[in-house]
Amino acid sequence: MEIQNTEFLTISVWLAQFITLIHILLKKSSEPTSAVLWIFVIFSLDAFGIIIYILFGINRLQTTGLKVELSNKLINSEKATPASKGMKNYLKNQIDFAVTDYNNDPKHYHSALDRIFLDKPLLSGNRVTLLEDGDTVYPEMLKCIKSAKSSIHLQSYIIMNDKLGRKLLNALELKAKEGVDVKVLYDSFGSYKAVWSSFFSKYKNINLPHQTRAFIKSTLFSPWRIQLRNHRKLLVVDGKKAFIGGMNITEENKKKVVKKSKYVHDIHCTIEGPSVAELQFSFLRDWYYTTTSDPAVLFTNKNFPVLSKCGESSIRVIDSGPGQCFEASFKNLTAAISTARKFVWIMTPYFIPDKAFVEILKLAVARDIEIRLLIPSTIDHWYVRAASKSYYRDLLESGIKIFEKRGDFMHSKAVLIDEEIVSMGSSNCDNRSFRLNYELDFVVSGDGFPNTLYKYFLTEFNNSDEVTLAMEANKNIFSTLKENMCSLLSSVL
Repeated sequence: MEIQNTEFLTISVWLAQFITLIHILLKKSSEPTSAVLWIFVIFSLDAFGIIIYILFGINRLQTTGLKVELSNKLINSEKATPASKGMKNYLKNQIDFAVTDYNNDPKHYHSALDRIFLDKPLLSGNRVTLLEDGDTVYPEMLKCIKSAKSSIHLQSYIIMNDKLGRKLLNALELKAKEGVDVKVLYDSFGSYKAVWSSFFSKYKNINLPHQTRAFIKSTLFSPWRIQLRNHRKLLVVDGKKAFIGGMNITEENKKKVVKKSKYVHDIHCTIEGPSVAELQFSFLRDWYYTTTSDPAVLFTNKNFPVLSKCGESSIRVIDSGPGQCFEASFKNLTAAISTARKFVWIMTPYFIPDKAFVEILKLAVARDIEIRLLIPSTIDHWYVRAASKSYYRDLLESGIKIFEKRGDFMHSKAVLIDEEIVSMGSSNCDNRSFRLNYELDFVVSGDGFPNTLYKYFLTEFNNSDEVTLAMEANKNIFSTLKENMCSLLSSVL
């Protein structure tokens, strides 16, 4: 009987491998490298390999992307025949503050973005403030939440069930009891600890205007959905002030309270002015996809108030993801590198791009553009660091400069172009941000903000060590093997 059970199990695994093989051949024919890797995994690791493929190999780009695209079309149709006061305010805001003159320079970065992103205008009249680390950011968030009069919309990849998470959501609950419209979006994968501890169930009181939802639900019967993650970090209060950047809702960003080994160094920004409406629209579009709410309820005057000039910064909001603006993060960075005249400095915690992006960096260096990469030496996942280091030698040989930030884990994400334009937000410089995740970034110029980032970059470079070609050439074979093995998973890391 035991022999028969063993034979049955073996045949079942073979059958599952065959079915998985067919799926790979049908769905990944356009990605031969990825297909070969997954075939190797399922036949080398048997049942465990199949489980890994189900979790990380199936990304549902087409099916989920189509659903998101349909949702977006329904929302965008509201623009064609604006009936609500809020939508009229939103469209008027775009007309009144649109920037179209770049000194008649067709090679300008913003000129390129105009052609790439037809529905993502550059708007003038904004004020941008750089905030560093959770000890500064979270008190400002809580202060803004407590002063809210009409609406609070929070979106975060990670919301942790810790002291900060509880304090923030309790503050939202209090505002909901005052009648303020509170909406919270989280990612099921990023916030899995809070999900498993039933943290969010407490804040789903149907008798209050406080609603908490997962952007894409992942269940035991659809584990592949963890591949499409909403990586955006955004807080919009009263439709007038926004917090945006790379910072999640977790105590780990608070240097004064967390253990040094757990501390995550990061930056965030506040934005006031016409571009807040674009960020509000991005949030409500995600909310509509998640809840299928009535657009008339979303595009209200309180969500889209009349906005006025607050500063001299011009901002373009760029949200990226399957079904919305696919590969927008990749296109944005490509445009930045291709139109730069002097230098491009990239600060990213995760550097695992594809070959095409590496070649774009090399071509920029070939036309005498200085490319600097700032990457943390301390990171939360050793295999991600190993995969990143597998690129070093090739990059250094082409003339690209690499700096590793010493000390605390640097989670900051920013790109500086010629000390004139900054791109910031949630996007990392990796395949996941380029093609799988839903990301939210903004491009800003004017009002001294690029100079602020320039000084910030210099400070971070001073606290970093430059990687040399000699250092890479002297690596032992075991380090090289480890890095190259980890790089094989670069498409899903």
